[in-house]
Amino acid sequence: MSDTTLLIDGNKLIRDAFYAIPDFTDADGNHIGGIYGAFYKIKELLSGADGQTFKITFDSETGSFSKDVLWQIGKVKELIEKGAVIKAGEETDITDDVKSFVENTLLSFSPSGEVKETPKFKHSLVVTSDLNEVEDIFKRASESERVSYYFAIDKKDGAFLSKKALGLSVCFDETTAYYIPVVNFITADYLGKKLSELSKVSSLVTFDIKESFCFYIPFEIENRENGYEDDDKLSSSPRCFDVLIGAYLNNPLKNDYEIHDISKEYLGIPLQKKSDVFGKTALSEVDENILSDYMGKAAFICYASSPLILKKLSKSGMEKLFYNIEMPLSYILFAMEKEGIIAKKDALKEYGDKLGVRIAELEKTIYEAAGCEFNINSPKQLGEILFEKLGLPAEKKTKSGYSTAADVLEKLAPDHKVVADVLEYRGLAKLKSTYADGLAAFIESDGRIHTSFNQTITATGRISSTEPNLQNIPMRTELGRLIRKVFVPKDSCVFADADYSQIELRILAHMSEDQGLISAYHEGDDIHRITASKVFHVPFEEVTPLQRRNAKAVNFGIVYGMSNYGLSQDLSISVSEAKEYMAKYFDTYPGVRTYQDRVIQEAKNKGYSETLFGRRRPIPELKAGNFMMRQFGERVAMNAPIQGTAADIMKIAMINVFFALKKKSLKSRLILQIHDELVIETYQDEEDLVKDILVKEMERAADLSVPLEVDCHTGSDWYEAK
Repeated sequence: MSDTTLLIDGNKLIRDAFYAIPDFTDADGNHIGGIYGAFYKIKELLSGADGQTFKITFDSETGSFSKDVLWQIGKVKELIEKGAVIKAGEETDITDDVKSFVENTLLSFSPSGEVKETPKFKHSLVVTSDLNEVEDIFKRASESERVSYYFAIDKKDGAFLSKKALGLSVCFDETTAYYIPVVNFITADYLGKKLSELSKVSSLVTFDIKESFCFYIPFEIENRENGYEDDDKLSSSPRCFDVLIGAYLNNPLKNDYEIHDISKEYLGIPLQKKSDVFGKTALSEVDENILSDYMGKAAFICYASSPLILKKLSKSGMEKLFYNIEMPLSYILFAMEKEGIIAKKDALKEYGDKLGVRIAELEKTIYEAAGCEFNINSPKQLGEILFEKLGLPAEKKTKSGYSTAADVLEKLAPDHKVVADVLEYRGLAKLKSTYADGLAAFIESDGRIHTSFNQTITATGRISSTEPNLQNIPMRTELGRLIRKVFVPKDSCVFADADYSQIELRILAHMSEDQGLISAYHEGDDIHRITASKVFHVPFEEVTPLQRRNAKAVNFGIVYGMSNYGLSQDLSISVSEAKEYMAKYFDTYPGVRTYQDRVIQEAKNKGYSETLFGRRRPIPELKAGNFMMRQFGERVAMNAPIQGTAADIMKIAMINVFFALKKKSLKSRLILQIHDELVIETYQDEEDLVKDILVKEMERAADLSVPLEVDCHTGSDWYEAK
């Protein structure tokens, strides 16, 4: 076979085409997108290959293919055989007859009766490291209202402190993109200063702006001292624009946007995935031509897509949310990542050793109860020991064995010590592997952990934390909470830790406008005791701990749209009892039921839920054919406006706190956000002022019909501060 022969895997080509383009059917209802897409790809491959040969085969594995794809593969084989100009499995000359056959076949399957050209990049690319030319590029860029840029960043093992800029691409019209390598006089610092200057006169556009703040501070941040402002004027001045954040707001159900997704979704131009272009090779080792080409395309995508993304944001009423909350927050998250938090390696090891001792004790106790040694971490072996050898009551056995899931074991634990020991063993083993052992790998050369804060992951708008996830630091058990002792402030500092008290319940009171619930929050501090008193019709002073616990479960269950069954599982009571609790709750707070019915209906009508600040959360499950999925959709419709509003309020609080510290020129720095909690590494001589700022700025983040309350404590480590 000739070296110039084009090899085409027909099966894979048809399958990939079927999933890559919008689905459509022929007059008989057959799905034919894969046929059309495959012939289109063949047309493109043959168009510039005159005088060559090609070979299309259909012998790859199809076991995992759907019936629709298999039918289309058969249809393509049939068409090729009928056309008689292409020989499947054999080398075929690329002739005019072959091209004509492919073109005519393509037209016969086209839904519009014509074949449109796939959109392509048409910009030219200029690569330069000449200082005079670079100066001229930035001079011309400063004359444009909108300038996009994209940094080529190298970092080792994801470490924050290892980030290094290799170059910068810039684009300020639809005809040309520029790539400027970091070399000689063109340093990362030089490029950063140029962007800072540019941000005064032009709106800078990029993808994942937080990554580039290592190299420059935009004028809008450097020059700002005021906290959150709910106005429109901010978007009229030059402001940065992150196409990643914008695209995420437009579609928060997609939590893994990459730049090729932006290109395809907003421009219709296909771009190879970054991982496919570079693989696992460090960018510093990539061929310069490949790197500059990709960088130029990235800058062009940012430039061309930003007005389309903004138009969609404006149409959905989320422009203010984008400019006034999400964009300033992106810099604050970067600043928190940069500060990091000190984690003591020796204390982490001591904690791990302590866990190891208890894990070994539990292992021995479990083996004695079982009468033999076995792999406690194996669900199959554990199931056989518990339900066959020890004869504990089991749920129905499946092909894979007995279920040993947490919810199954938790029901048995109160009556069977061995099960309680297994649950404790599991919890401690996870603590040891994830935190005691796992966190050590994330401590960087400065002795700090620099977690990544993500604002484009959750559908509700909540901030998440990865590498490592500091938001999952355990709080349910005392041994779990002790992990916080390894996190300490630097010398001459303490931690100031503030969190919202029952923020989601307070938002529910505001959004439901239930006067009973609103009054309860104005009556006293203990909302659960007040609710128990009203629901169970007993005097406030006579509410029992059990009644308060049940009322608390109902309070929070309502926020999350919990079902009668869910509440029964949570409280270990019958479904009928749970139903009665719920009924009493809604009798006590009828506005809550009215609110839930209203938001479910609104979400069904609109297709999305909305927070007090205009954040939208699409809920396609409400139109699902499956009843359980529709039920899930209704729970989302009840909870998303509350959880999303809580996320918005926390973000506003962070903006308020960050700029209040800056305005007063304090040395203390915001370093962590954990759900409803903020942590500041506080200099001891600023402690009282910082506590005052935390409480004041968090409480004024939103004006609700019930007060926002904040608890604030300080300590010499995170455990003590919490």
